Amino acid sequence: MQHWLKPIGHARGPLAADWFETRPGVLRRTGFPRRPRVAEGDRFVYYASVWKVVFAIVEVVSEPEETAPGTRWPWTVAVDPLLVVPVLEHAPPVEAIGVAARSTSQQSHIRLSLEQYARAVDVIASVAH
Repeated sequence: MQHWLKPIGHARGPLAADWFETRPGVLRRTGFPRRPRVAEGDRFVYYASVWKVVFAIVEVVSEPEETAPGTRWPWTVAVDPLLVVPVLEHAPPVEAIGVAARSTSQQSHIRLSLEQYARAVDVIASVAH
């Protein structure tokens, strides 16, 4: 199992503060510009990159699929939510997991160490519903 920081909401601006109501699909599938090196059982820590906060832990539950050839994000994987902070204003800063805040517009995901992932679980669980 690998652990990844997965930015959500970059390029098109910030994820809406009420993302939980307006974009519930973000907790079911996630996209990539190229075939990702992820596998079933991997975990993503979702990062609202413009807000610079971490807001969910999800588990990858399918192998990568090319679901929309010819589009900007043709590759997807199905995910299941494990922990969720439904209001971004309550989400912890990304620095709380030992990752510097930065733009990740050139990368679709960043590998996390086991320690960084464990910190993410702890800080997100402390504010999740």
